[in-house]
Amino acid sequence: MPANKRKNKYLSLSNPILIGLICGLYPFLFYTSNNYFAVNSTEHFLFFASFFIGIPIVIFLLFYLFSKKNPFLKKRKNQLLFILIIFVTAFFASYASTLLIKKKFLSVVLILSGLLSFKLSHTYKKLLLLQLIMSVLPIFKLGIKITDNLKADKKIKTFNKVKPITFKSTPNVYMIQPDGYVSKSVMEDSLYRYKNNFYNWLETQNFTLYPNFRSNYPASLPSNASMFLMKQHLFFNMTFPDLEMPRAREVICGNNPVLSTFKNNGYKTYMIVQDDYFQQNRCKQQYDYTNIDIKDLPYFSSGGENRADVFMDFKKAFKERTTKPRFFFIEKLLPHHVHFSGNKNNRKEREREEYLAKIEEVNLWLKNILAFIAENDPNAIIIVLADHGGWVGMESYNEMFQTKNKSKIKSIFGNLAAIKWNGYLNANQDKHLTSTVNVFKVLFSVLSKDETLLQLDEDNSSYNLLIDGYFSKKVNRVIDNNGTVIY
Repeated sequence: MPANKRKNKYLSLSNPILIGLICGLYPFLFYTSNNYFAVNSTEHFLFFASFFIGIPIVIFLLFYLFSKKNPFLKKRKNQLLFILIIFVTAFFASYASTLLIKKKFLSVVLILSGLLSFKLSHTYKKLLLLQLIMSVLPIFKLGIKITDNLKADKKIKTFNKVKPITFKSTPNVYMIQPDGYVSKSVMEDSLYRYKNNFYNWLETQNFTLYPNFRSNYPASLPSNASMFLMKQHLFFNMTFPDLEMPRAREVICGNNPVLSTFKNNGYKTYMIVQDDYFQQNRCKQQYDYTNIDIKDLPYFSSGGENRADVFMDFKKAFKERTTKPRFFFIEKLLPHHVHFSGNKNNRKEREREEYLAKIEEVNLWLKNILAFIAENDPNAIIIVLADHGGWVGMESYNEMFQTKNKSKIKSIFGNLAAIKWNGYLNANQDKHLTSTVNVFKVLFSVLSKDETLLQLDEDNSSYNLLIDGYFSKKVNRVIDNNGTVIY
């Protein structure tokens, strides 16, 4: 066969491999473009390509093989091909958007495609061309995500170039992060209206409480990325900034100056988390010890499938024998933030009550783990620091990104911060400690006895996302360096 005819054969829309590729391409691009920062590993790419594209190719190859041998299939080939193209595409597209097999939806698709096939079976090639056109938008979106990822990676490399810091004291350091736990001033404000005795209990345990503390970003990924980078990243100047931001998981899991500083001073490092959210994209783990192994993570995941018992896992790690000083990053998914779910009637009050019930639950958990550390490691520095506020008072994400109400803005950013310095802190070393981004700078100044590090403090401003038109969001400063809401 001449070379040009062989080429046309493989590029023909009658080729089963090409048909399978086209049917799986849109679902593949849709899923990866919408979840890119959580699924951007090589393993994810190969798995999703095999699932969304490989399986359809096998399906159409088998169909062509059987249709050659079966007279009925051969006679109805175009009609059955029309049905199969629609059904396969619908199956993988619906799974890509929901991660569920929607039986009722697929039954309707099968019936409708069967009925349409009697009149339109000869147009199956036009269906394939339409699917190729549909793939343009997710290709564009995926290209933007990849570009943002590269920009973020370049920025992180700049942030990681910090002057080596030598500690004069090397106590064990525990950072305990209760997710979404608000500061004392916010808890007693009009949105929460709650008298929480836990703040007073912390002070009786020799913790320094920072009652008007705040995070610099509204959600776990951007907030923790800023904390571990010790820098204001402003969402890495994303083209379309979002709470799901590029390279945040890589930073949290260890590609940061905080972890390298601890390791350079001889520390063994531990990450104990409740679920796999921070490790969801299988990024390289820089901690010496993690309680969740990335080999156990599912490829299709919303980042909450692998649930761990944080206290039990912490005690197991604590028992490890080592002569090195230790740094623990411990995350507990309580009280968490509100989720804007369920019936809209009385939603704000109902979610407020649910949040406050979880406050009492996490208070007990915190008291237990803090008592365990105090009993077994009485000279340690312990940091209890939430990643952001609880979002109580908001009806939806849109309101969260649009509100100008001072109490609501403080509900988003005002977070619990309490530190047991155990005598390592000198007077006034923490007088400007008001936001998450500077926590480790103050800590490293204390441990190195180098107060010049405090002169390098980052601006304490807090940044939210502002919905700017129907299709985009931009980064907006909502609290200034002095703690004034300036929306």
